[in-house]
Amino acid sequence: MNDHIKRWMTTEGTFRILVAQSTALVAEATARAASSPAVTELFGRLLTGTALMQLAQSPIDRVQCAIDHDGSAGQLLADVWPGPSVRGRVETPCPTSEPILGPACTIHVSRQPCRGGGLFESVVPISGGSIGAALQQFVMESEQVLTFISLVTVLTDEGEVERAGGVFVQALPGMEREHLQAVTGCLEKAGFDDLVRAGDSPFDAAHSLFHTLGLHETGTDPLVYQCRCSKEAAVNAVGMLSKDELEALRRDGGSEVVRCEFCGTVYDVVAADLPDA
Repeated sequence: MNDHIKRWMTTEGTFRILVAQSTALVAEATARAASSPAVTELFGRLLTGTALMQLAQSPIDRVQCAIDHDGSAGQLLADVWPGPSVRGRVETPCPTSEPILGPACTIHVSRQPCRGGGLFESVVPISGGSIGAALQQFVMESEQVLTFISLVTVLTDEGEVERAGGVFVQALPGMEREHLQAVTGCLEKAGFDDLVRAGDSPFDAAHSLFHTLGLHETGTDPLVYQCRCSKEAAVNAVGMLSKDELEALRRDGGSEVVRCEFCGTVYDVVAADLPDA
């Protein structure tokens, strides 16, 4: 089954629940990055969490979440465009020393309208390696809305992505105490990530947790890996070289190799690709 995000609302309309199945997306992104199992597990949670947050909070904006820290894996970045379509990169996909995630760890969140407009940026700490908790804190601080986020990436013994997903639960205007107690009671029954690790799909896990709330489905959104690189973008990048470098490229008939930092695609840009001087 293709990856997608399902959206539900409680009967009273006071909570919304988004659940992501992101297995193929995470597998594609981590294969492109050629990341080690430990980095894959971490990177997968970042990709899924950023996609959920983009769809829930900023569906017409581009949202980036970057993990900055002093560990050996370096920066991890998820870049989500409306759709949601997701790509990402890892600075050091196969670190050779521990810890891969350093103790001084934050998530830098940026949000920008795709059609232009001001850039919104914020930084929140990651405590105990929990990306879900950090994104949850960001949403609650920036939107002043009660939110719960849980993310999971399950790997096989060989380090391949077996299951990946996440859940995003958010209070809506009009929430009463009894509605909060009902949702809290569901979350206390079991951990979403524990159910997925035990073998449930993300949607089965969500059903196990929330079926007593009388949910009704409000929509489904495809969730895909999509890099936005192109030959045209590579040509534009080469066009930023100095005048002397461009003249040498045209004169010598050589080429400039441009490698996409997200998907690894290599573009060979020759003089004939460049606009006339």
